[in-house]
Formats: sequence, C-alpha cells, structure tokens
Amino acid sequence: MDLVQFFLLIWPPYVANGSAVFAGRLRQRHPLDFGRRFRDGRRIFGDGKTFEGLAIGIAAGTLLGYAPNLIRPYLSLLDAFVLSLAAVLGDLAGAFIKRRLCMPRGYPAFPLDQLDFVLTALLVFSLYKDIPPEYVALAAVLTPIIHRGTNYAAYLLGLKKEPW
Repeated sequence: MDLVQFFLLIWPPYVANGSAVFAGRLRQRHPLDFGRRFRDGRRIFGDGKTFEGLAIGIAAGTLLGYAPNLIRPYLSLLDAFVLSLAAVLGDLAGAFIKRRLCMPRGYPAFPLDQLDFVLTALLVFSLYKDIPPEYVALAAVLTPIIHRGTNYAAYLLGLKKEPW
C-alpha cells in the first residue's frame, strides 16, 4: 500500500467536507432546499446546507485538494473536482437521511456523519478509476478518528457550534 497515494486520494474529499463550514462566517447564506419541506413535512436538508457551503467545499476541495499533486502527481485536477463534488453530495445525502430520521441539525449520527462524504467520493471515483480495496477499508477506519479531531478543532476555533 502506498500511503502517499492513499492520502492524495482522500485529501480532496476531506478538504471539500471540512471547508464548507467557512460558509457559516458569511453574513448571508442561502439554503440549498430554499426552506422547503419534503413530503414528510421535514426540511429537505436544513439551514446548514447552503449554496455558499457547496461552492466553497467544491472549490476548496478541487484546488487545495489537488495542490499536493503538484509535488507528487497522482490525481488530475478533474479527479480532485470529481472527488470534491461527490464528497459534498455524499454529505447532502447524509443530511437528507438525518432529516428523515428526525435528527436535528448538528445532532451526532455515527457513522453517517463521518463516512457519508468520503465513501461517496470513493464510490464515484471508483466508477472510472480503480481504487485498491485496502484504500477504502483504511479510509473507513481512519476517517471517523480524523473527522472527530478536526470537528473538535473547528469547535475550539468557533467555526462549529458543537464539537462533533
């Protein structure tokens, strides 16, 4: 297993997922669901999923996620974009599921919160490029640990309201 390649692969989804929180610093945010409710009467995604967060996540994941490849090429810029887009879509799917399960915004939902973004990104990426199965397994083991640590750091920095 090439650990450098592994980290180059998971870096764009991690950046995409983690950087969307910076949209919370903007004065105006626009919910992706426009405040609409699903047929079950609950919000589709909730106020935490915004157009601004989506744009920041995809842009940062693509550009910052690709940057290490300038030193050690593994992914193309298009690969970084696909991984970033899939990561934010995976996070949206997780938010949709949480709303259907009546979980409020910010409520911890292990392992959904920790794995939705990275496993979706790897799944989509695997549709057009081979991924060693051990990369997926390692991502599934490491991501909850890394996710918890980075969320706690974001909480201490005042970027998140809850430490999970």
